[in-house]
Amino acid sequence: MQIKNSKISIKSYLNLLELLNEYRGTHEENRLFALKHEALLQNPKKMLLAWMQKNEFRKTQTLESLSILQKLSILGNFIGLFSLIFGFIAGFGLLSYSGHAPVNVIYYLLFAMFIPLLSMLVSMVSLLSSGTVFNALSLFFPLHWIETVLNFFSFRDKVDVVNTLFSDELKKWMFMSRLQLFSLLFSVGLLFALLVIVISKDIAFSWSTTLNVSNMGFFKLLACIGFPWGHTLPSAIPSVELIEMSHYYRLGENLNTQMIQNADKLGAWWKYLAMVTLFYAIFLRFLLWLATRYGYQEQLEKDFLELDGVQKLLREFNTPFVSTESPKEEKHLEIVKESDEQVSHAVAKVYETIIGWNFSNDEILLVNDAKGISSSNISTVGGNNSFAEDQKVAKEARAEVILYVKSWEPPTMDFIDFLEELLANDNVEEIQVYPLGTVGRNYESDEREVAIWKRKIQGLKSKKVWVIDV
Repeated sequence: MQIKNSKISIKSYLNLLELLNEYRGTHEENRLFALKHEALLQNPKKMLLAWMQKNEFRKTQTLESLSILQKLSILGNFIGLFSLIFGFIAGFGLLSYSGHAPVNVIYYLLFAMFIPLLSMLVSMVSLLSSGTVFNALSLFFPLHWIETVLNFFSFRDKVDVVNTLFSDELKKWMFMSRLQLFSLLFSVGLLFALLVIVISKDIAFSWSTTLNVSNMGFFKLLACIGFPWGHTLPSAIPSVELIEMSHYYRLGENLNTQMIQNADKLGAWWKYLAMVTLFYAIFLRFLLWLATRYGYQEQLEKDFLELDGVQKLLREFNTPFVSTESPKEEKHLEIVKESDEQVSHAVAKVYETIIGWNFSNDEILLVNDAKGISSSNISTVGGNNSFAEDQKVAKEARAEVILYVKSWEPPTMDFIDFLEELLANDNVEEIQVYPLGTVGRNYESDEREVAIWKRKIQGLKSKKVWVIDV
């Protein structure tokens, strides 16, 4: 199973939450899954996503929160489009020019720089705060009031259900990320309106304020604002001459003679206004949006790993399955050991070949995990396999072979036939028959059962085959 992208989404978060409410698997099942996906063990997120994908069919109910989330996504797209259009309309309003009075650049700067900077400052303070402080600061954002109004629609109760599935910290990052995106779209609409008007109309800009600001003082202020691009685009900084000729006094509501004579030059302000919008309202907002998206993703992944049941699941992925069942001790007849028994009391960690008689591949993986044994060549024989298939396994075996058998099942003629095939393979140097008990006994075999296997193997009179008795 390939998981190409380990990025956690709201959909995967809700899917896992729903699945864990219905199914968590047993330790044996989860450890076996991890053994089949060993490459993912170092990446808990990918492992959880793969486990969720494999067990998704176990969900018995449709996840209602996902359909609600889809509706909220559509609603978010609508608000985003509205923000873009509203920014465009606001730009047209700020840049409206009747020909009787020029456009005051200070009005435009208010929406293109001062308000965005103030908004971003409040956003950063909000991100560093929580609880009551964050709730109080959120009142200053239009998005808060838009969402408040939308809560009165018919799906309010459903939205409340979804909100209970997220932590307060995650909801904060979600809100701030959406806020930055919608503000960014508003600014894009504002810039687009400026460019459209400049291209389609002959517009004259000026500056006017009741404050006692000299032409040189205003120039220095604009130069400071334009510092980020002043060296690379000096033409996008208004000159002292342009500032002087565009200084507009509203007294009498008539244009002075100098402004009328230089009307063709007053449009040069658009470059400066465009750069102000591009840098302060769009570029800086874009950086803040990226930061909030990153914080949102980090918080989502943190909450993903903190879902109820996830830590237990991860422990079972990484912990070898060992049954804690304690079987009753049984007293058996004393077994008289013969001196010529071919018995080994130690098990190697690595074998060239591992073969399981009447075992499934999954069972062999669990045995290897519990006993700390590994091999690059694992095969199953016996059971539903044909004798031809078993012969092929015997011929392909190499070097040192460990042969798992079920200790409670006495050696049959089919097993002896297969063992003789192995012994006939010149490439096999040694065969270690390992009688294993049940999972409930942690694979520990009974002494009497092992004795039967010892006698049977001893009867083969081959120096290549041993019985493991630990």
